[in-house]
Amino acid sequence: MSSMTPMDMEHPFNNSTTRTRCCHNGCFRKLILMLVCIFVAFMAIISIAWHVMDPHDPGFGVTSLSVTKFTVSDSQLRGKYEVGLTFKNPNKKVQVELDSFNVFVLYGKVELVTRDLPKSVQKVVAENMVEEWNKGVLDFNVKLEVRVRFEGGFWPAKVKFLNVYCGNLDVGFFSPKDTGKLLGIGKDCN
Repeated sequence: MSSMTPMDMEHPFNNSTTRTRCCHNGCFRKLILMLVCIFVAFMAIISIAWHVMDPHDPGFGVTSLSVTKFTVSDSQLRGKYEVGLTFKNPNKKVQVELDSFNVFVLYGKVELVTRDLPKSVQKVVAENMVEEWNKGVLDFNVKLEVRVRFEGGFWPAKVKFLNVYCGNLDVGFFSPKDTGKLLGIGKDCN
């Protein structure tokens, strides 16, 4: 019979596979921590770069607004609207691209024209329009919903959504009464 000393006995948790597993877990944690740190540093560099480039929102303006074949009744509004717009990029180092662009023509706060002409308008709006139309001038507003993408060299693009409002666009209706054009030279939008 052989006698075992306490040093000869193996502890069940003290074997080489346990040490290897612990080493792999520690390495995996360090790898994840390193990747997170690299990602945070990269995002901080991009944020600082865009802050330094300081892209300004583009400027918009209405240069023309014409209405043809215009008729108003109690529940029907018909007409063809053409809006001329200007676009100015105030940035020297940053390109601006318009990803999406929606134009709305409004009378007061009521949308008259979007992509689909509404089938009916409120009776009060129609009555007010008829009064102004008989005077020869209608006051329209134009609203733009724009998705702008700023491009700055090799940096990832920065995307911004803008709501642009162009108000108090007086359209004069002369003979024939169903055709109107923007009075004045146009207006800048905000």
